[in-house]
Amino acid sequence: MNCTSVFKWCREFKNGRTSVHDDQRSGRPSILTDDIVENIENALRDDRRLTVDELSAMFPQISRSLLHETITETLGYRKLSARWVPKQLTDQHKLNRVEAGQEFLRRYKLHGDEFLRSIVTGDGKKFSTDEEVKEEVEKWTKGLAGNYFEEGIKKLIPRFTTCIERNGDYVEK
Repeated sequence: MNCTSVFKWCREFKNGRTSVHDDQRSGRPSILTDDIVENIENALRDDRRLTVDELSAMFPQISRSLLHETITETLGYRKLSARWVPKQLTDQHKLNRVEAGQEFLRRYKLHGDEFLRSIVTGDGKKFSTDEEVKEEVEKWTKGLAGNYFEEGIKKLIPRFTTCIERNGDYVEK
């Protein structure tokens, strides 16, 4: 920052300014309307695995940087495990987590380890053919211990229990 800018900011703060952010001013109108923001949010709710590139193709009138800013700042989402998730859990989110945990525990009590073996997980990677899927799975599983999956699935039981005890306000770290 040059000296002129430093002097300008010092003068601003001496005159009572408290924010380092620029004031609102007239200029070019934003291309972002409430309808577009709502459409972006609906698209994310329909498919939380959408990337900014995919959303950019859906909304070509918006730059990628403005699209990313809208998702993260305006809508309050962040990317987690290849999914857009809300930054803050609402009471409804917490209630949904408790209900899901109770349902999983109910099924576990009913069917035991057989229920755990029926759970399928993924990382959101997209494949064009079955052959690609087979190759990727083989590469990934070669280095894993024999009981890797069984141990991981069994860890879900205490996690569900903790989630229920904390009324859904729980994220495994």
